[in-house]
Amino acid sequence: MPVLAGLPPSGTLAVGDRVRALRAGGRTIFNLAGGAPDPAPLVGLRGPTIAPAENALGDPWGESFLRKAFADRLARRHGVSRSEREMVATIGAKQGVFFSALALLERGDEVIVLDPCWSTYAPSIALAGGRAVPVALAGPDFRLDVAAIEAAVTPRTRAVIVTTPHNPTGRVFGEAELAALAGLVERRDLWLICDESFDLFVFDDNRHLSPGRFEAIRERTILLYSFSKAFALPSYRIGMLVGPEEICRMVAVCTQQLISSVCLASQKVACEAMAREDEWAPALRRAYQEKRDTCLAILAEEPRFGLSVPQGSFYLFPGIQRFGLSSDSFTAHLLDQAGVAVTSGAVFGAAGEGHVRINLVGPLPAIVEGARALLRGLPT
Repeated sequence: MPVLAGLPPSGTLAVGDRVRALRAGGRTIFNLAGGAPDPAPLVGLRGPTIAPAENALGDPWGESFLRKAFADRLARRHGVSRSEREMVATIGAKQGVFFSALALLERGDEVIVLDPCWSTYAPSIALAGGRAVPVALAGPDFRLDVAAIEAAVTPRTRAVIVTTPHNPTGRVFGEAELAALAGLVERRDLWLICDESFDLFVFDDNRHLSPGRFEAIRERTILLYSFSKAFALPSYRIGMLVGPEEICRMVAVCTQQLISSVCLASQKVACEAMAREDEWAPALRRAYQEKRDTCLAILAEEPRFGLSVPQGSFYLFPGIQRFGLSSDSFTAHLLDQAGVAVTSGAVFGAAGEGHVRINLVGPLPAIVEGARALLRGLPT
């Protein structure tokens, strides 16, 4: 079978396809599975001017001005020191995941992923010839279980991939958890890939810690970032991969061969967004914390939900076990009977079963209206 013939569609984006089809048929749908970011991007969506001399294929590493600005951001915001040659611009974090796998894996190698986790990881690993090995987060509070991760390590294990703040649970992994994971990576000669796409979405007294700060595993760590999330720019499709220079060189060569370079307009917009981050980040956190708290308060009116308070990201991940339906059946009921779209927790792995993911990306009034409709449409 051709490789692409066996590639599954995105379980998260498939919900959006269904929403668009239903709306095209005239139905009113409350989309709590995705949408356009609110607050809107702090930079304009018309895009910057491209001079005639710039209308050419660019640097496959990403333009120097962008990489310099991102190196400054890493040092200032996360205390991570990296040079321009230790980062490559990508078309979003998805390219970063796939190209990291291509750079690290030989056929049959294993990558440990958290369960639940973002649904893109396993297919990207499979496309690179590897196999994703899920390890469940621990307890109802979704702790990072480093002992369980170590128990899953085999002679074919090449890397561990984590997300913090975590998608879909909203956990922000603490220093002790990440330090223990770094110790495992060093001890077992593994690679750590950390997706930090939600690095600005941290609430209350929680603090995001980048594993890039652990110097002992500096040469075995790849960090991934997304301007889609942090700067509300999903349509520009731009992210950044940060890692050892040799890995970045391989990724840049792969970029050169497959896509030539990342769109220059996207790079200019990303650079402008970073220049205004100090005014953007506090407003972003306030807005999404308000949406989190408001939606949690509405869901708390129904005692059958199992609720936890996300420490970061822009998702809620309530338990639905008391409704007596699978995650897929629960989400199908809400969409068909109540016109409310959420994402089945089963999309994110076996440990996601019994949950649904609610996306808080849209405007607060729409989220409130959708959450109220969800309560009215619950199965009896």
